[in-house]
Amino acid sequence: MFVFGFLFVGWLEAVPRIDTIEPIYLQAGKKTKVKIKGNEFKLLEWPTRIWTNHPSKWTLLEDEDNTNNQHFFEVEIAKNVPPGPLAIRAWNLKGVSKPALAFVDIHESTPFITKNDEAYEHRFQAKKGKRLVCQVWSNRLNKDSDLQMTIFDPDGKPIKMVDDSEVHGSDPYLVLDPPSDGEYSLKINDILWRDNIQACVQVSPFVEMQPEAGDIGKTPASISLDLKQGQYLTVTPKTLELGSPAQLLMDLHEPKGSRIARFGNGDSLLQPLRKRIPKDGDYHLHISDLLNREGLPYQVDISTEAAPFELATTFHQDFYVTEPGKEVKVRFRVIRHQYDGPITIKSPVFEMDKAVIAEKRGDVEAVIKISNKSESLIVASFYGEAEIDGQTYRATVYTEEPLKKTPLNMIQWPDGVSGKVYFLIKSKGGTKS
Repeated sequence: MFVFGFLFVGWLEAVPRIDTIEPIYLQAGKKTKVKIKGNEFKLLEWPTRIWTNHPSKWTLLEDEDNTNNQHFFEVEIAKNVPPGPLAIRAWNLKGVSKPALAFVDIHESTPFITKNDEAYEHRFQAKKGKRLVCQVWSNRLNKDSDLQMTIFDPDGKPIKMVDDSEVHGSDPYLVLDPPSDGEYSLKINDILWRDNIQACVQVSPFVEMQPEAGDIGKTPASISLDLKQGQYLTVTPKTLELGSPAQLLMDLHEPKGSRIARFGNGDSLLQPLRKRIPKDGDYHLHISDLLNREGLPYQVDISTEAAPFELATTFHQDFYVTEPGKEVKVRFRVIRHQYDGPITIKSPVFEMDKAVIAEKRGDVEAVIKISNKSESLIVASFYGEAEIDGQTYRATVYTEEPLKKTPLNMIQWPDGVSGKVYFLIKSKGGTKS
């Protein structure tokens, strides 16, 4: 018996939903009492549980007023979780919520909610010569916000007002070099004075990035590449990770000097330049800024091992509700880059049948076998594999975007959001706890 995606349309209105996470800042390595507000949490025979993309422990506080619209948890975030957005999803046997984001860091931050009649004020001590990073997290947590921040010196005089950034989107970010010792203040408001927008402000020591020698270049630049016929060259921009505003234009020239590939339009900053190499030779990769700005730091990843194809699932939800022993059909699609051969879909979790995208085909409907002894939630990932001229290429399978993005600079979701598919296993004759 097969379980098809369209059979779950009736479930979609009843799946858990997260509206807010309070507080929106969780300190790594410490415990925090968290209130999650939303809907469809209360399922008596099956409590709502939490999945996150980094290690964390969520313990339901049973003495609190846990209802269909709110749950209270004691949350402990692992100390080694990297700073930045934490993806949080609620799940029960009705389904899996779309991800909500909270800010995690070992450095303290202060959560707040905007008001439409006054700016939020944050005070802090600073010493001359000790540089600090003053920043707000809101838009980068997928909140529909456009905040501005004004910094004041110990005498109450404004030093600078910061708004949008090419690197940090609509979240204000400033490296402060205090001119004197004393108590400084930040005043933060939405540029349209909208209220009830969640945000958090952080003042932390400035840490100079120390990339490996030779990794960082400056625009414009030319790189020589010794390439072989048949290789698949992939050049991926990494500039945004440096905090550089450079928008890369990449041109690949063959040994005789003619340009054979170009990428860089300013709209897809993380999309790579791809080219199958036509013949052996010394090629040249020219890198410049799209706006012809000189001296901007940049970084690229150059590889001849990246797969010449991209893979994704096609179901509009990234979860399936099924039972032990059943089979689930999942459709996978491919975007090919100068490769027309077969691609085998695999998973470290499941056995699969009919999981080969045939030559020149664009998709396949694979059959996944659910074990008779399965956990209640299986979070699976998939990958595609192809052997080309004796070399094995592998690419991760991505899922449809789970949310509409509001941040200007969030080009990709945090690690562990896209690429995960959730299988909720209902035991026969009832639920399984």
